Amino acid sequence: MANLKTLDEHREYLYQTVKLKLFFLRNWLRKHPDETLSATLRNRVDIYRKTSINTGLLNPTTLNFECPEWLELEHRLEHVYEQYKDNAAKFEEAAFAVFKNSIDERLEKDYKDESRIAGYQCGCLRYNEYNDGLKHETASFHIANALQPESFFTDPQYMPRCFLELMRQTAKKYGSTLLGTGTWLNSLPRWLELFPQEWQDNLSPENTDVLWHYGFWGQFITARGTFNYKYGELMRKTGGMPFYPRSSSCSFKNMKKHLKEKYNVSD
Repeated sequence: MANLKTLDEHREYLYQTVKLKLFFLRNWLRKHPDETLSATLRNRVDIYRKTSINTGLLNPTTLNFECPEWLELEHRLEHVYEQYKDNAAKFEEAAFAVFKNSIDERLEKDYKDESRIAGYQCGCLRYNEYNDGLKHETASFHIANALQPESFFTDPQYMPRCFLELMRQTAKKYGSTLLGTGTWLNSLPRWLELFPQEWQDNLSPENTDVLWHYGFWGQFITARGTFNYKYGELMRKTGGMPFYPRSSSCSFKNMKKHLKEKYNVSD
């Protein structure tokens, strides 16, 4: 059985994640000269939430990008970029130094924060909830590893049971008949095995317009919640994400049939 990550491992995860995002930021700006550093930092990578300027939980409801402390970090990063934009190694080293103290100040709070799985109604799955009294045909869902430090792939029947419960609840609450989501996992063969052919047929093209959230960046986190060095090195070698998000959907009917036939689970 895997061990829970330690505080030191979490520190290393934060450091390596921020360094990778700074590597990405420099590459993105060089390829998109019309985009400002501030826009890339705020919208395409998640560094703010890992600093002491974030006084809330992992994903706070409001982001105070205009506070003096954050603006000072942005200003310092802009100076580093102008100085080292033609030298990847020096930029990453100097850019990380801009954020390191603020990351360290929030380290223990970040380590103890369990809000990443708050509101997940069906194990590792969370569906959108509504209070409008209307029917919602598609049950849009999100994914998080509620089994940390184990992988949700360890038990082949675990995720199928999560999906069955999600379909049961959303059919009862909202009259839903379709599943749908967009995630980097939709480019991962092991994930796609969970779904019927209809899901494969409905897959959208890859979304390469990178944004800050886990739909893109979740692939750099292991099942234990540590940094995924394998995928991090792939990004550094290729300059791109190992997997890009794709969207898809399928009917409850076909999903249930597939789960029964392939995993021997049924509602």
